[in-house]
Amino acid sequence: MKTLKMEFYKIKRRKTGLTLGAMTAVQFLWCVWAFRGPDEYERLQGWLGTLYSMPLLNSIMMPTIMAVLASRLADIEHKGNTYKQLRTLRNAGTLFNAKVLCGLLFILMMYAAQLLFLILLGHSLHYEGRPDMGLYLRYLFLSIACTFALYLLQLTLSMLFFNQMIPLVTGLCGSMLGLILMYLYNWNLRSLFPWGGYIATMFVGADWNPQTRIMTYYLMETSENGLLSHGFIFLWAAVFYITGRWLFTRREA
Repeated sequence: MKTLKMEFYKIKRRKTGLTLGAMTAVQFLWCVWAFRGPDEYERLQGWLGTLYSMPLLNSIMMPTIMAVLASRLADIEHKGNTYKQLRTLRNAGTLFNAKVLCGLLFILMMYAAQLLFLILLGHSLHYEGRPDMGLYLRYLFLSIACTFALYLLQLTLSMLFFNQMIPLVTGLCGSMLGLILMYLYNWNLRSLFPWGGYIATMFVGADWNPQTRIMTYYLMETSENGLLSHGFIFLWAAVFYITGRWLFTRREA
């Protein structure tokens, strides 16, 4: 806990929360623009439509946001060349765990803000009925798991490389790959990439009628492939954590 408190103390004046807030605000502005002016049928299915659109948006934006977060938490040691001093005071694994927990807390705050925003947006657009909180909590849990796995990957890269352009480019490439994976119909192939977790674990589908130009949303059944996609998220998180911690504890100070 002391090491975790120290992490927040080190970033006290780096405006990390403000940076993440600005990037999250871009997501919110996109939602306001995309969901604006719904007709009666769109209001009827508005809550399900939100759960369909948000994983797509997260797959595009979250890899880059996690790259920025990991870089902000790791580059302060690179700039000050303080890894050697810190490792004389704390175990290297403890320092890595503190940065993992610090990032996780930021992720939880981001998704809490996202959930609150989506509910307020839905009510302001007069969506029919009330949101199914069970579905929204399911979306929240899967999204946090996917995002945390990507954060672990980016944190490992940010702590191993002095040049932070390497992990930042990785995050940008992950965002592009997330966009490409949207167009793959093979859900098993999506699961093989950590950036495809948002799409692979979607539980709301959509049917587009070209004649009426109406989008109909529906809940998809969880098949064996769906459970496999869920498992891959936690597998990637475990692999990135174990690998990252092992590499960091053995790097030269």
